[in-house]
Amino acid sequence: MDITRVMLDFSFNFLPTLRRTVFPQLYNLKLLDLTRCHIHHITDDAFHNVKNVATLILTGNPVSYIGPDGLNSLRKLQRLVLVDTGLSSLNVQFNNLTGLQELNIGTNNIQSMALPPFMIKFRDFSSLNLHANNISILRVDDTDVLRRMRGNITLILSRNPILYIEPGTFQNLHLRELNIRSAFVSLDAQRDGLKGLGGLNVGKLIIGSYREHHSNTKDINDLDGLCLINFEEVYFFQNKWLDLSSHVFRCMVNATKITLKQGHVRVIEPVPFRRLKELHIDKNRLEEIPQLSNIQSLEKLVVVNNNQVLFRGLRNMPSLRHVDLSRNQMSLGSCCFRYFSDTPNIRHLNLSLNANIMFLAKPFSGLDLLEVLDFHHTEIGVVGQFGLLQNMKNLKYLDLSYTSNTFSSTSSFSGLTSLKVLKIAGNAFQEETLGYLFENLIVLEVLDMSNCGIDRLVWRDFRDLQRLQHLLLSQNRLTALDFLAQANLPSLKQLALDQNSISSIPQNTLQNLPKNLSVFDLSFNPIICLCTQRYLIQWIIKHQKMFPKPHNVLCKTLQTDSKMRAIDLGSTPHTKLHTVIK
Repeated sequence: MDITRVMLDFSFNFLPTLRRTVFPQLYNLKLLDLTRCHIHHITDDAFHNVKNVATLILTGNPVSYIGPDGLNSLRKLQRLVLVDTGLSSLNVQFNNLTGLQELNIGTNNIQSMALPPFMIKFRDFSSLNLHANNISILRVDDTDVLRRMRGNITLILSRNPILYIEPGTFQNLHLRELNIRSAFVSLDAQRDGLKGLGGLNVGKLIIGSYREHHSNTKDINDLDGLCLINFEEVYFFQNKWLDLSSHVFRCMVNATKITLKQGHVRVIEPVPFRRLKELHIDKNRLEEIPQLSNIQSLEKLVVVNNNQVLFRGLRNMPSLRHVDLSRNQMSLGSCCFRYFSDTPNIRHLNLSLNANIMFLAKPFSGLDLLEVLDFHHTEIGVVGQFGLLQNMKNLKYLDLSYTSNTFSSTSSFSGLTSLKVLKIAGNAFQEETLGYLFENLIVLEVLDMSNCGIDRLVWRDFRDLQRLQHLLLSQNRLTALDFLAQANLPSLKQLALDQNSISSIPQNTLQNLPKNLSVFDLSFNPIICLCTQRYLIQWIIKHQKMFPKPHNVLCKTLQTDSKMRAIDLGSTPHTKLHTVIK
């Protein structure tokens, strides 16, 4: 065995008893995984030869006995995982592990979250995971050790059947994170339990449930307990049919970050947020984007995955930099600056996967700092005709894929001098437009023109793209690659030509491929494997490492069901070629 090994995964073996003779001297070993090894007994000197281990994983072992010094010899242990080991209490000797940082004892039968007093000396301790145990009552004494530790600890109590939290249990306790998702036996217990958390100071609070279930409650006070907790961030996974509607944010006015996911909220009334920097609302049933105008602190807004949402706009939000309103089936008219008035610092705007958007002239006036603009799979239809995106000099990423555009204006991308990524897949081009469409996009690195019905390209189409690294031309109708023989693409690394109609590639084209090209996808093209194309077949075989899926570079044969692969024809394919096509 390699004595320099730093990680040993010995999981799913049979080791009913751990004793000193099990492991050789592995003093450099840092991680030891003994998951589900049928371990029942751990003797005092079991880890003597691996005493420098920093992470020990004992998940799924039915441990019935641990010697008094069974774990204590691991003085450098930082992470201890005892998940699903049958523990009913923390009556385990590990008092010497003063460097322990993380203790995961989830999925056991522990009934109290009280830590042993010796853990007060664990100055670097940062995470206690008690998920899926049998803790039903939390009392003031249970948090005594936590209170006397250095603080800033993550406490995970999710999926415990909590019935009652004694008032004062969390008073003046400082935690980095508290996870109580699905930690109450009922909605009544959750309502009272949140009040039992009164006085807690926590950086991140995670509440809600894992499984969706129906409830007839319409009690607007269900979340009132949050008003008694001091938190910076709150994550609320609702997963319940609750009528919280306008009151869901009532006790979150002091939060800096709010995430509301997988719920059924329809309407949210305006809330006077004081310090809010980020708001994420995902997979709800919103009828309207919340009225958030005039929130001076908000920097990031994400409202996604709703259905036919009304959007009235955002105004007077000078700190706003990131806006994602995708997947909402919105229909917007007179876009876009009228919807983003006095929001001059927006850098990222995502309106993709919506219904349709109509544009004003100069639609992004006042949004001069935009760097990312995404409309993919939203019907917009006119950008390619009138050059509405001109002179957005800071734009770096533009996605117009599948937006029902026909590019007829050669000035569609004029002035986009900082553009690095351009995605226009699934659109169409008027004849002769391509020759000038990418003019002066001198820093462009990624160009996606997949599925655009393109049947011909010439080298002039790419004459200004000296920095282009990725050119995606998949699912078009190209029959020839002559443009590559003269195209000046010195930086090109990836060329995707899969699912076109290419049957042959001249030797001159292959010899003049860009020097830096390392990924060349010719999958599912009807390559003709005749003797006259021996040079191409030999080139494919020799350079097959360039192909992402070389087994998909197929030969066109007279047999429609044939799947002869070009790489199988061998380095001297004369005989085999006649076998394929006679």
